[in-house]
Amino acid sequence: MFAVNLRVVTDDGEGEYPVTPKIVVQFEREFQTGLGRAFTNDQKAEHVYWLAWKATGSKKNFDTWLESVNDVEIIEGNELPLSETP
Repeated sequence: MFAVNLRVVTDDGEGEYPVTPKIVVQFEREFQTGLGRAFTNDQKAEHVYWLAWKATGSKKNFDTWLESVNDVEIIEGNELPLSETP
């Protein structure tokens, strides 16, 4: 598994938000692709902004929220092992 946080800067301020497993599954359902594949084979700015929108928990619809965005930065966290056993 992986851990990723996003630093999001909007007209209302800035914050750092985790991309949770729930958000990853929502992404896969929305875009019909795995997160890893989307960021290696088919990179789109929309993917990053969509993850940030979900991570912030905004109640605005995506396009309205996007109008207030100034920057989104991916902050990689520590990767988590799939298994603790060797």
